[in-house]
Amino acid sequence: MASRAPDVVYINLDRAVDRRALMERQGALRGVALTRFPARDAESIDEATVHDLSHRWERPITGPELALFLSHRTLWERAAASRDGIVILEDDAVLSPRFAAVIANLPTGFDLINLECYGRRKFMTRHSVRTDAPARFTAVARDKSGTAAYYCSPAGGRKLADLACKLAAPSDAFIFAVADLRTAQVEPAVAVQVHVLAGRGIDAGIRTTTSIHQPRKRLGLALRHWPFHARRLRTQLNLLPLHVRRLNDVAFRAPELDEDEFRAILPIRFD
Repeated sequence: MASRAPDVVYINLDRAVDRRALMERQGALRGVALTRFPARDAESIDEATVHDLSHRWERPITGPELALFLSHRTLWERAAASRDGIVILEDDAVLSPRFAAVIANLPTGFDLINLECYGRRKFMTRHSVRTDAPARFTAVARDKSGTAAYYCSPAGGRKLADLACKLAAPSDAFIFAVADLRTAQVEPAVAVQVHVLAGRGIDAGIRTTTSIHQPRKRLGLALRHWPFHARRLRTQLNLLPLHVRRLNDVAFRAPELDEDEFRAILPIRFD
């Protein structure tokens, strides 16, 4: 078990002052010291970097996705150099009242611990670890999406930072599909993004929009697109053994989430 709670850092664009207020208010309400990390802006990325990194995944990476990836990459490097790892938040994460107690009682042995529920199913094992935290930590065979709230250990930071020198992808795809990490999921989850809560009919007291997960056109069959298609096919083939494991030790399900816990604390009051 970690000897003390790791530092908690949230990624925030300079112009997103409402989101900064959301995170600072939550830090005060939950008794958690939050450190702001100025996010990379897509407009600040030079053309050489965009050209070098935006075509290394299953489709071209958009400017906002690349900027977020580079922000996370810097924090992976920071986690790698730390003693206790780092809890990394995006600035639209709503935190549970259990958040502080959970991050103060994280188990060892995992590269990354996902704190949030994004609502999508993932390949969850039947093995859970318990600590003094008011939650359990379920080992994950393969996660799917969501980088709004997670703990990155020093070992996980080293793996991610080393790999990020050679590859690039949207931050969640990089962590869960490109990197090979030992991952766990907090259940019930202790963080949910504002837009995910809104989709469940829960008002967080703030409205957020994102350009990260917008619908995109499918790539055609032109020859220049075949490297993207080949990477996509490789990813799908890698999922086949996990579907077979569903007959034995893996369940394909969404993480547990106590909606009532979040309804009880929302909407957040800023006065």
